[in-house]
Amino acid sequence: SSGINAEYGDIETIPTIPVLEELQEEDMSFQVATAPNVQVNRVATIRELDQELHKHSALMMLDNKIDLKILSRFLNAESSVKEDDKPWYWDRLFTEVASDLNGEWEAVNKLENGEVAR
Repeated sequence: SSGINAEYGDIETIPTIPVLEELQEEDMSFQVATAPNVQVNRVATIRELDQELHKHSALMMLDNKIDLKILSRFLNAESSVKEDDKPWYWDRLFTEVASDLNGEWEAVNKLENGEVAR
């Protein structure tokens, strides 16, 4: 037994792996994580972007390579694309879309079969 103590040292100096229960016993309630420091930039509204687009011709080029003039010429005004918020009901929406698709498929089938589409 003295040979083992001489070879490995004192048994009391051997490090032990802590048991999970012992770690949970430590009081962590007073430790608070530091909140991240994030700078929040305001997002421009569509109206502001529209005004900037018309004021600055420099915005008509993307990376000095892509000409956006043609695209901007065909953009719709906010007032023409704004819709009222109304709820969507899945059953009604599914029925309307399915009905429209079936109508289109019937029209295509009639054209393929030489019938006159109405």
